[in-house]
Amino acid sequence: MEKKATSKLGNLPPLPNIIQPYIAERYSYLDALKTIFSSSLYIKRFGILVSMWLFGYMTVYTLAAGLTSILASLGFAPPEAGMIAAIGVIGFILVPITTFFVGDRLERKTWTVISVIFTIIGGLLIAIAGTNVALSFLGSIILFYGFNLWVPTSYAWTAESFPTRARSTGFALCDGVGHIGGGIGIIAISSFIGSLIASGVTTTLAIEVFLLIALFQVISTIIAIAIGHRSANKRLDEVSP
Repeated sequence: MEKKATSKLGNLPPLPNIIQPYIAERYSYLDALKTIFSSSLYIKRFGILVSMWLFGYMTVYTLAAGLTSILASLGFAPPEAGMIAAIGVIGFILVPITTFFVGDRLERKTWTVISVIFTIIGGLLIAIAGTNVALSFLGSIILFYGFNLWVPTSYAWTAESFPTRARSTGFALCDGVGHIGGGIGIIAISSFIGSLIASGVTTTLAIEVFLLIALFQVISTIIAIAIGHRSANKRLDEVSP
């Protein structure tokens, strides 16, 4: 290698006796905040991503933490409701398999659309299943697959949306503030569903309940698709200079 370089460049300069190591510039947390909130580009991205996570987590946490209770309220026996929710974990397992093989083939925000479609289909299958346990199991798997499919790619999207000097901070703020939506979902949506069910449970009401839960993921998807930026298959410094 040295001979090849010498033949093209001539004699190389001698190495210094002491080689100073390269020390990367360190940025404080305050520097990271300044990077995000002093730039109109990153302020806009922060607002978009926080809104996406906030509404998306309202659906995610309502289903992840409260599905068993919701099913029991809709007339399923508590053991049966717990089993239906437990079977849904298969949908969790299918999510990383999907994103591993095809996660980078589509734009990040496109996955939010695919995800919410599965969420709605899964919820509707459970709602119309009635005493058909097999259909309830299938609906639960599709439901869990749907409300989680958008999460891994959205994690990547959020991290890609901020420069290296503020990437961890930007991601933590977006995801952290977004989790407030999870708390709102569990408390507010579940309480509202309880008031709906108080008037009596019908198949139509069950459909309305699952559509209501999915509505917030729909809002999250609209935000991502309508005003979200592109980042897939681009260099990080190109996406977030």
